[in-house]
Amino acid sequence: MKINPILNPNILKSYQAAKPVSGVNKVASKRDEVTFSEEALSFSKALEEARGALEARTPEESAHIADVTNAVRNGQYNVSSDKVADKILESVLKR
Repeated sequence: MKINPILNPNILKSYQAAKPVSGVNKVASKRDEVTFSEEALSFSKALEEARGALEARTPEESAHIADVTNAVRNGQYNVSSDKVADKILESVLKR
């Protein structure tokens, strides 16, 4: 069974007879270059500053986070189910 037979045998011969072109001038390869607009650079700088502000914590916040982390690791962190229920109801009623 033949799938997609070659209808014209001369087509195959023309591809086989083709020789690579010699003496072609090769263009010196260039490196890609990207240029950012002033607006893009300004936006990027503002975004980095905002990220830095969000990641900055006061010593009190850092101490609280460390305390909670240690309590969770030691199995001593307990959450009141009443407080959880209150927060759920509060968030639903504010909508």
